[in-house]
Formats: sequence, C-alpha cells, structure tokens
Amino acid sequence: IPYIFQEEVIRSALVLKLHQYEDTGAVIAAGSTSLPEIDQAHRNWDYRYCWMRDTYYTLNAFNNIGHFEELEKYFDFIRNVILNEKNQIKPMYTISGDRVPDEKILMLEGFMKNKPVRIGNNATYQVQNDVYGQILVSLLPLFIDSRLNYFDTAKSKFITSWLLERIEENMDIPDSGPWEFGTTNQFHCYTYLFHWAGCMAAVKIGETIRDRDISDKALGLSLRAKKYIEKCYNTSSKAYMQSVGSSHYDASNLQLITMNYLNPDGGRAIRHLKATEKVLFSEENIFLRYKHDDLGNARNTFIICGFWYAEALAAIGMIDKAFSVIETLNKTANHLGLFSEDADKDLGQWGNFPQTYSHVGLVNAVYRLSKKLDKPIFL
Repeated sequence: IPYIFQEEVIRSALVLKLHQYEDTGAVIAAGSTSLPEIDQAHRNWDYRYCWMRDTYYTLNAFNNIGHFEELEKYFDFIRNVILNEKNQIKPMYTISGDRVPDEKILMLEGFMKNKPVRIGNNATYQVQNDVYGQILVSLLPLFIDSRLNYFDTAKSKFITSWLLERIEENMDIPDSGPWEFGTTNQFHCYTYLFHWAGCMAAVKIGETIRDRDISDKALGLSLRAKKYIEKCYNTSSKAYMQSVGSSHYDASNLQLITMNYLNPDGGRAIRHLKATEKVLFSEENIFLRYKHDDLGNARNTFIICGFWYAEALAAIGMIDKAFSVIETLNKTANHLGLFSEDADKDLGQWGNFPQTYSHVGLVNAVYRLSKKLDKPIFL
C-alpha cells in the first residue's frame, strides 16, 4: 500500500473487495440502480452487473496493491463465459455468468423524483470490442508473475488463442466505445488501444508458454491496431480524437499515456495531455469524459476521468499537480470515504453508489504517483 493517501486506498480496496461475488469471481460495477448521473436528465442506469471493462480496472487495482485471489477467481469466470459463448463476449453478465435481463422500467419515482427507475440493462446488446483486449491484459499476471501459482498451459493457450481470434474478427468493425453510445458505432481510439494492449499481453503469454504462433499472430494484430490509433491523431490539435475521423476529445484517451502506448517522457504525450486538458478539464472541479452526447450534455464529473487525469499527470512527471487533483477528487467522497459515479462542480455526489470505477481510479492514480516519488511522503 502506498504511503500517500493510505487511508483512502485501504477504504477503496475494501469497497472493491465487497463488489466481487466470491462464488463465481464476477465483479459488479455498483450495488445500486437508477441513481441519476445528472438531475432530471434521464441518465439512470442499472449497474448491478459484471462489466468486462470495469472488471479490468478493478483487477488492475488489486494487482497494484498485491492482491491476486480476485484475479484467480476471475479467470474461472472468464473461462466459463468463453465456454458458453460461441464467438462473441457480451459487454456484461450477471454475477452467475448469465445474460443480463432486458431493461424494464418500473412505475416508481427515484432519487429526487428522477425517472425512470430501471432494472436490467440493454447495453448487453451493444458491440463493445475493447473487452477482448481488456481480458487479455487482466489475465497477464497469471502467466508472468512468479508470485502466482495458477498456471495451466492448456487453458492458457485456449483462452489466449480464442481472444486473439475475436480481436482479429472485430478489428475492422466499429463499436459503441467505452461510453456506450447507443446510436453511434465508431472506430474508437479507446477500443484500438485495448486491441493493441491485449495483443502485446498475448505476445508475452505466447513467449511464456513457448507458443511462437500465438506471439507472431498477436504482434501482427497489434500493428493493425496501431494503424487505427494513429488514424485518430489530429495533426492540428496535436491530440488523439475519440474515433477515426472525429473532432471530439475523449478523456479515456489519456490512457494512451498511462498504458505506455505513448512514451510518457515524449513530446507527443505531453501535447496530447495539454490539448485534452484544455477542452475537458476546468478549474471548477469538473473533469468531463467528453463534451458531446446523444443522451444529453454530460456536465458532471465522471470521477474516474479525474483520476485518469491525475494518473497521466503523474506519468509525465507533473507530481504536484497530480497530487492536487487527487486531493480535490477525494473531497467528492462521503463521510464514509465512499465515491459515487459522478460529482457536480460543488463536489456533490451523483450516479450509482458506491461505484467501483471511482474507487479503482483512486487506487491506480495513487499507485502511479507513489512510484514517481523519490521517497515516501507521510501525511
């Protein structure tokens, strides 16, 4: 556990642990449904399911603080999902690995009379191709970390090959992206970042199990993904846009820096951060994930985006600013140290609660910052 923000990290680790269903290894995104992201904006969703994307970040946080049992259980969850699916992994599943029920609207008024109150989630029908790379990156420590004793060559080869085949099949297919735009499929930079990262993880897996075919295939696919990422680069703004041909900024692209696609010490990473910062981050405690939306203006902070910002700042060496951003975001937690999904400019809580995304953001940002410090800082 890092010395900085230690109390907050421990609290977040406990919250994340409580969101994993021990029997199957599934990790839910939140324990609530229909708490509004924005007052009277109808952005009220049911988050009581296991998102492949959210789970990647949760497992990464556990790995950063030396917890591996959760990852071992998730391996079994993923293996069972793959065995039950023919050629596509859905964006989310129930804690038992079953299909998420179709969305239903209840005749109820929710928090502060916000409607609708929903159970089920139709995002299960969306195409979210980033999941394959995220699973590969999530499982990588099982193969390369000598502290773990969960190695099975046959299972490892089957799962890695299956996921690479899915990346290959979906490489040229647009998707809904990380924010689940329901009406617009695009070639999202974020999706190709995880195609690239997943393939690089598969290269290492192939080397570990001495399977040259896996490594060679993964390397070839990573180069294809990289070409798509570079198509998202806007030469005039010197930043990576949300998708190929788009002029929209996206906070998720800060992970081009934190996942080492861009060299954190290089000029392109710094320019990309500065350009994104200018558009999406303000001095009023607001860290937007994007500025356009087919569901209405997302004017509240999506808390993990603020932590991604802090993590990117730490990665490029802006230590003091990263520390300050984390301090500000910590003020959005309630008196029990619990984060919601969103926060307004006055640091008030909105969205489902408690939200694993937000707690993951804290753990990973603090971990990144602590690695940049020359010596421990005691608060």
